[in-house]
Amino acid sequence: MGGCTSTDINSPTDNNKGTEYKPVLMTRTALENSVTIQPARILSQAGKIYMRDSMLFISEKYKGIHIYDNKNPASPVNLIFISVPGCVDMAVKGNMIYADNAIDLVVIDISNVLSPQYIRRIKDVFPEVLPPDANTIPAQFQVDQRPANTVIVGWEKY
Repeated sequence: MGGCTSTDINSPTDNNKGTEYKPVLMTRTALENSVTIQPARILSQAGKIYMRDSMLFISEKYKGIHIYDNKNPASPVNLIFISVPGCVDMAVKGNMIYADNAIDLVVIDISNVLSPQYIRRIKDVFPEVLPPDANTIPAQFQVDQRPANTVIVGWEKY
């Protein structure tokens, strides 16, 4: 995913670590252009699941949303992947998917589920994505301690 980097701000041996994870950063500009429709890919870490008609919408932590045709529940068909970096949560209402794109809320029209359309972005709606093992972002990863205009879109183990 363009514009994403795993940062080496500090190693896990630093005194103020607070987490066994390091942030994956994306520039604000890259974030605003990061919602893309891609071919289906393997789901590795399922999050929320929504069902609409015979379609399943399954979020993948920090990555995006998988769309499956579930007409035959014994053999669902993986159709499309919507890349939404920093996605931890989503909701489906009517013909729209509402998802967090790190700190922003994005809206995706699924009227034609085989051709989802990015509709809009509302900036700075959510707090930054927290490390999986901490309830705050450690000091060394705060906004003023990392490259300018970057947003945390995920976390990786050191």
